[in-house]
Amino acid sequence: MVEAGVEIRVLGPVEATVAGQQVSLGGRRSQQVLAALLIETGRPQSAEQLIDAVWDDNPPASARTQLSIHVSTLRRAFAGAGCRHELIETTSNGYRLDDQEVRIDLVEAERLQAEAQLRSDLEEAADLLRAALALWRGAALEDLSTRAMAAAVQRVAELRLSIAEQLYDIELTLGRHRQSIGDLTALVTDQPLREHLRAQLMTALWRSGRSAEALECYRYGAQVLIDELGIEPGPELRDLEQAVLSGSVRPARRETLVPAELPLGVPTFTGREAQVGRVRDLLTTAEPQAAVIVAVAGPGGIGKSELAVHAGHLVADSFPDGQLYVDLRGSTADVEPLDPAEALARLLRSLGAPDGSIPVDPDEAAARFRSMTNELQLLVVLDNALDAAQVEPLIPAGRSCRTIVTSRRILSGLVGAVHEPLEVLPAAEAVTLLGRLVGPARIGHGGAAAEIVRLCGGLPLAISIAASRLISRPSWSLQTLATRLAAAHESRRLAELQTGDRGVRASFQVSYQELGIAQQRMFRLSNLIEVPDVDVRVAAALADVDTASAEALLEDLVDVQLLESHRPGRYRTHDLLRLFGRERARAEDAEPVRRHAVRRALHGYLATARTACRRLNADAVWRTEVEPRVLDAEGIELRDRDEVYDWLDAEAANLSAVVRQASNLDRSAGPALAAAICSAVGLGLALRGRHRDKLRLGELVLAAAERTGEPLQKAVAHETIGSALVRCGDYGVGLTHLTRAQASYRAIGNEAGEAVQLAALASAYRLLERYDESIAHSRQAIELNRRIGRPTALADSLTSLGLTYRHVGRPADEIRAHSEALAIAEPLEETNWLTNIICNLAEATRLAGEPEQALAYFQRAHQVSRRSEAAETSLDAEIWWGLGRTHADLGSARTARSCWQRSGAILTELGLITAGEQQAIEGSETPVPPDLIGRNT
Repeated sequence: MVEAGVEIRVLGPVEATVAGQQVSLGGRRSQQVLAALLIETGRPQSAEQLIDAVWDDNPPASARTQLSIHVSTLRRAFAGAGCRHELIETTSNGYRLDDQEVRIDLVEAERLQAEAQLRSDLEEAADLLRAALALWRGAALEDLSTRAMAAAVQRVAELRLSIAEQLYDIELTLGRHRQSIGDLTALVTDQPLREHLRAQLMTALWRSGRSAEALECYRYGAQVLIDELGIEPGPELRDLEQAVLSGSVRPARRETLVPAELPLGVPTFTGREAQVGRVRDLLTTAEPQAAVIVAVAGPGGIGKSELAVHAGHLVADSFPDGQLYVDLRGSTADVEPLDPAEALARLLRSLGAPDGSIPVDPDEAAARFRSMTNELQLLVVLDNALDAAQVEPLIPAGRSCRTIVTSRRILSGLVGAVHEPLEVLPAAEAVTLLGRLVGPARIGHGGAAAEIVRLCGGLPLAISIAASRLISRPSWSLQTLATRLAAAHESRRLAELQTGDRGVRASFQVSYQELGIAQQRMFRLSNLIEVPDVDVRVAAALADVDTASAEALLEDLVDVQLLESHRPGRYRTHDLLRLFGRERARAEDAEPVRRHAVRRALHGYLATARTACRRLNADAVWRTEVEPRVLDAEGIELRDRDEVYDWLDAEAANLSAVVRQASNLDRSAGPALAAAICSAVGLGLALRGRHRDKLRLGELVLAAAERTGEPLQKAVAHETIGSALVRCGDYGVGLTHLTRAQASYRAIGNEAGEAVQLAALASAYRLLERYDESIAHSRQAIELNRRIGRPTALADSLTSLGLTYRHVGRPADEIRAHSEALAIAEPLEETNWLTNIICNLAEATRLAGEPEQALAYFQRAHQVSRRSEAAETSLDAEIWWGLGRTHADLGSARTARSCWQRSGAILTELGLITAGEQQAIEGSETPVPPDLIGRNT
């Protein structure tokens, strides 16, 4: 690792500094070596790769010696400028640039673009994109490009243009048409074939009242496309021309964030012109009609998803209300298909529905989705569907909406669908695809490329695997790979390759056999855990190795495309690869080895969940005492609430799969392990507002508990389901489950669990406006918590009682209950509960007509919340709302409005209110509190 202060710039002439001091990089060859290492930052480069990057096809006989001299020159230059550590590391067969604590402008540009894509605030996103573009000082890698580096240079140039297009999309959305014309004119002049840039310039001119110039911009661009490429302008430019001619009004700014969820298109998408044309025509039918559905079907690896996403991007501009995307996991090996209710929840959230407003009942949720889409022009892509029953509730209702469905099955039961079956690629298109993947210069004019695609059976996934081997082995010729695929001992495998899915397994086997023993073992075991993606520390538990070793092995698998690192430290694999990995595990690892690997991973999840529970509330330790007590893995160290919340957010999509796999581990220990995980993780999910995730865990544990009849498992399940349903607004059914949970905890003598249920029942009764029953249950909870010595829970029960007193008009009793709770909580370290108590006491004091005292309490609640060093939560939003009310009572209208706006911003960030609700808060002098604030206060 090198010290801070090292900066290398390639977005222009290659330059480097150490602590601000310029580094003399030597001559052109040395700079080319550095540039080649920078393009693959952090990855080892073989000597052959670096020689190709510097000398192309004409290296001198002494190339290796000269390469070593250039590396030494660079090392001396950095050392002479004050770099105390070795920046360029020697590897087994080449070199690697250590990018730790080095600022590289190319990496910084990519980071800024990625961060901008995550920002909901368009101004902030634009600032980030402008900062990214400012990093360019001219043409990237100026005067250093060789043929071997041409693709990398093109990638960097493409990055600059994509950032510019993203920036001016935002600028035009924000209404900055006139300000954008100059820069867009320069960009279009430099890139006359870039249709989206020309569309942006046309839009800017049009909205600035310069329609004639907009039409001239179109006509000139159309002529350039015809002269240079022999093609007509695409639909985006043609539609713009028609809009300008007709004088249609195009809004400068949308009121809400438009969903654009399509995955990135595949740059190497090849062929399928007839199919793409038919799909595009169906999706852009001029005459609206009910529910246009295009169902794309074919075997695994045939390219269904790629075609759907490619077509979706082509027609995206025809759907101004957005594009939604859901992977239904219908053919993902050993992973449960996505429940339609969960898919509906995702779609509704994407359309702006807050989590708390989404119906629990699937039929009601489907009806809500149809209502929200009835007047929209929306594209919905439902990828990897299981069957028609899974898809039907997810079809939008609007006559201007369109749906693409992909599935391995012909969905003949999907009423109204137009079916588009996919077959293998024709030979010519398959060769073109291989050329695009490995580079057309490498294909040449021989017959080896045709032989490779023939042996791959024209299956796109198999061709991409063959290409990956060529890319990772630059010394191989195409004939070398063709000979290996045709070798006698591969014949049976290659015969299967021509029949569909099984052929993909054969291609996987070719790559698998190239791995070392440790990499093979990691590949097999990492696929045994049934989750959408795997954390490096979970993989370490599966393989029973340390984290550093696990990460190195996983990255090796990424290099050969057997895994994908979609986020730092997290890995996922294609569904067919996952199936292949498990097949290899069954063939090479004994059943006890596989079982113990899975148990280590699940025990790691349990250990982490228990740590998370203790970090959030020491008084909830009883939740971590569910069997098993002795664990095979230590789990992840979570040092504070921020790390707890980060872990919960990262694993939210995995937890239901983990609990499901745990419950099926074996007849006795499995359901107990599932209940233990659910018990430990439920508190954190509730605090993060992930009540729907919590509900799913409870349902899985209840199904397992019904098989075993174990009362503790039933208690955990009913408690989890009941508390989640209450928070989702289904008070009646939630009450039933909480009542059963209380009875189960009482029956087994678990007084802590019983006390929690009494308190939860009190809250449910209060929400049902059954105040006498609420008060009675609160008093029972208070008495039981006082007797068994649970101070945090006691304070919580007193707070709940105080809130009920508020509803029945007993302000003095409410203040007394909150004050007693505060006296109990103050000596404790549980900042979450202390903050909640002070917040409720503040509101009670305000309602009693003492705004000055209430203000002091609210300010203290805010200070205590900040001491927790945790991310902002819904409780912080309640504090800000209470501060707003109090300032309003004191006559400070401007301060009050600022506090309410801050509360709305927090609730929006947490996904608990829609962007529209936030805008209503920002636009009102005295906004109506969101439902969540009203329920909790």
